[in-house]
Amino acid sequence: MAGRIFRCQIVDVKRIGGGIVLLRFSPQIAFDFEPGQFVSLQVPNKDNPEEMLWRAYSLANPLEMARRHGYELCIRQVPGGQAGAYLDKLKPGNWINVRAAYGEFTLRTRAGRGVCLIGTGTGIAPLRSIALSEKIQRADVAFAVAILGFRSFEEIPYAGEFERAGVATTYALSRAEEKLEFPFYKGRVTDVLRNLKPDFPWANTDFYMCGNGEMIRDAIRILQSGHGVKDDAIVAEAFEPASKQKQVA
Repeated sequence: MAGRIFRCQIVDVKRIGGGIVLLRFSPQIAFDFEPGQFVSLQVPNKDNPEEMLWRAYSLANPLEMARRHGYELCIRQVPGGQAGAYLDKLKPGNWINVRAAYGEFTLRTRAGRGVCLIGTGTGIAPLRSIALSEKIQRADVAFAVAILGFRSFEEIPYAGEFERAGVATTYALSRAEEKLEFPFYKGRVTDVLRNLKPDFPWANTDFYMCGNGEMIRDAIRILQSGHGVKDDAIVAEAFEPASKQKQVA
């Protein structure tokens, strides 16, 4: 089913390391969404500007924050990608079109269980939406932890926000050269996952993971083969290159 198209005005554009763009916008008509869902952003075809394309991006904040401060996307600009040149031109006051909202990567409240959020790069976006939401605060979760992976310090968006929401967070930096101290870890999120304490409550935790497909496949192998985690305790969403994105219409 086609989502409704919303006309939105850019509130803020912030660019950080690694080509990551934090894009905040305010729709003319507010729309509802579940923490973890995504929208589809309309962008011009770089090879044929008269043709418009749709690209999927997860919302990076929960609904209650979006209503107060604007809806937010966390986007990595891919060199030569369809959205790259378009994002370069966007500034506060510009207007964009989005379709909303889509996706089943949402928090399931299972009383008494822990929640582990695992993400790489801009896969942090839906995890932030979940971590900062009133939904997880109201849920009867035993604990919440996050393992977030980036290449370097410069690429970390939203540093400290998971912790302020009560989520114990470890940052895995794959290209760090120096020795790191907690909460930073030199390596990948899967390295952190392999080195969790033996008494971690694997059987009583729900795992939400978002990021590149290779990370997700490796993480699932660790969870299932190494610790017997069941399928129904894993919710995963792989971020794909725009050329392979399913077009939402």
